[in-house]
Amino acid sequence: MPVYLAGRQSQIDTATQVFERLCGDFPAPSIAFSGYRGVGKTVLLNYLQRIAEDMDIYCYHMEIKKEGNFIARLVDSCKNFLAEISSVEKMKSSIGRALDAIKMLEVSFSPEKNSFSLSAQDRALYTRTDLSQSLEVLFEAIGPITRKKGRRICFFIDEFQYADPEELDAFIGALHRASQLSYPIMAVIAGTPEMVRVMYDKKTYVERLFLFPDLAMLGCDDVANALIVPVRNDKLVYSDDAVAFIFEQTKGYPYFVQQYGQIIYDRFRISDDRVITVTCEMAREILPEYYNVLDDNFYKVRFEYRGESEKEFLYAMAELPAPCTIADVANRLHKNVKSVAPTLSKLKAKGIVDNDEGLIFTAPGFGDYLLRRRG
Repeated sequence: MPVYLAGRQSQIDTATQVFERLCGDFPAPSIAFSGYRGVGKTVLLNYLQRIAEDMDIYCYHMEIKKEGNFIARLVDSCKNFLAEISSVEKMKSSIGRALDAIKMLEVSFSPEKNSFSLSAQDRALYTRTDLSQSLEVLFEAIGPITRKKGRRICFFIDEFQYADPEELDAFIGALHRASQLSYPIMAVIAGTPEMVRVMYDKKTYVERLFLFPDLAMLGCDDVANALIVPVRNDKLVYSDDAVAFIFEQTKGYPYFVQQYGQIIYDRFRISDDRVITVTCEMAREILPEYYNVLDDNFYKVRFEYRGESEKEFLYAMAELPAPCTIADVANRLHKNVKSVAPTLSKLKAKGIVDNDEGLIFTAPGFGDYLLRRRG
């Protein structure tokens, strides 16, 4: 978590207004942040969760794993919420209905994927229904409890692009049903742009259910604030040309700016009261160290765990002028477009490349890293 969250005040203001609507018992949309690795989705998600908690909203954070754990985590969050309010005698019948809905959901969850442990009696007792219906029934059971108790629920979900399409579809449908019934249940989710495409493909009403605030790269002024504000008390300031140089090197990528600022802080900060001004020459001096940090801690991870066909595709892209086309890559690899198309789909799903307006790497400098790596 950075000391100062630069360039995201608009998104923070939007989310805060939504939380206020939720707390005021007005219809509140859910929020979906999308962006590639390093733009600050997780940081923003955590920041907004603290705001919601301060407003007495019941928050549950989950990060969806590639191997699948979404529905199990969702059920856990609902169980925790029910346990928190279960001591109130007059709510016991409502809580019982909600627990029944949870068991129905557990039964309807795909056995080969689930981590639930249910007795044979439970499985025989609860009629097997489809996942979408079960999740809607659960939200319909929890919704009246939240309203009667004056509580609000917000799910904070990171890496939402890893949700199984069936689970994603069911969750959006359940949120929509809760919204139709004016229940105070919402979600703030984050994922890659591919997540948004899947959401639109699954539900025609998704644009009415979610807000999609833009999560773009930082502008030069935002980069200046990200560098300067955290170190003001440490007597470290930046010249304008140093900021411009760092902006040029990082392309406003929040994670890159943070790494650059950290290296400068470690290299040039001194313990006495003198004010140190970071010049363009000083910023240029640490450029090799900056590349080493990114190569070892960012680019390498994105590359090492790719399959051989994916690595070949990425190397071919790096050797071509950007943006290129899939046909350019296929020609470079001496293959036809049809044979490399599945590889492109995999890389897009993992948020490593994009081809909305020509084929590009989603992380600045990744192509240069591949060329350095290949030598």
